[in-house]
Amino acid sequence: MMYYKQVIQTTIKLVVVAVISALIAYMVGITDYIFVGVVGILSVSLTKKDTIKDNLKRFLDVLLGLALSAVIFILFGYNLYALLIFLMVFIFASYVLKINIGIIPALVLVKHVFDAEDVGWLFLLERVAIITISIGTALIVNLIYPEFYNKRMIEYVKKVDQMLQDHLYMLSIYLVQRDQGPEYVKHYDLLNMKITQIISEAEAGDKDKLFDNDHRYLAYLYMRRNQLSYINNMYQSVDRIQKHHSYESVISTYIKDLSLDIGLDDKATIQLSKLSDLKQHFKSEKLPKTRHEFETRALLYHIIEDLEALLKIKVRFHTRYPNFIII
Repeated sequence: MMYYKQVIQTTIKLVVVAVISALIAYMVGITDYIFVGVVGILSVSLTKKDTIKDNLKRFLDVLLGLALSAVIFILFGYNLYALLIFLMVFIFASYVLKINIGIIPALVLVKHVFDAEDVGWLFLLERVAIITISIGTALIVNLIYPEFYNKRMIEYVKKVDQMLQDHLYMLSIYLVQRDQGPEYVKHYDLLNMKITQIISEAEAGDKDKLFDNDHRYLAYLYMRRNQLSYINNMYQSVDRIQKHHSYESVISTYIKDLSLDIGLDDKATIQLSKLSDLKQHFKSEKLPKTRHEFETRALLYHIIEDLEALLKIKVRFHTRYPNFIII
């Protein structure tokens, strides 16, 4: 759903930029106002920061192309040889200066100059006006267009928390019921993919925050991603267990209880205390008597260690963001 909302917002933004830039060009008397609208669309990047950075390079590249073409056409005339010289020098310079993102609009505008055989100031200024209107409109619209940042990020946070709950709950069942391993692995892969996709979308949204250094939502999602790596380790440990052990049900119950505590509040500290008691209980038990029992208990101990690391990640997050809330 969030993906389609972003597609709709992007579509509206592109149409608005095209219409406004073309309308401004038409009003100031630029005949090729449709081209201005097209360049306006090309000047909108995925995020505000990218739009500013890319359009600065695009504008400089167009100015370079117009200036270079004027000099070469004056020196060598309006012919194929002069055009080839211009293309080689301009494209090389664009890549060297790392502003090559503006090559296409620059070449189109230089073609205007070549076809008109006019390097007069007024004609060149009109080409500059074309790129200025296109880029300026894209910048202004992209800066003021509402992105509903907080609303989107809150949805991401809630979705990832729910998926992490599902992940842990499924792990608690898998630990004691391993006969349907392929089904668990399939859900495990699907949840991993969805969480990765959500965090990628959140990263793109966070880049839209030009003048706000508050990145707590993205930090929260990164924290969950780090926890996910330990959950994945636990799945792999369970997958390697060959013999059932009585400790499995105890750890399974703990994980199930932990899954219910996944959320914004700091419940990790309490869960760490419970886990510590559980570790002490296991340490007080008799040593394993057989090789299989030793291997099983070693894998179960790895699961407990991963659970501890997972909880400590959440505690560290709350140390960094002690008043974390969603608004």
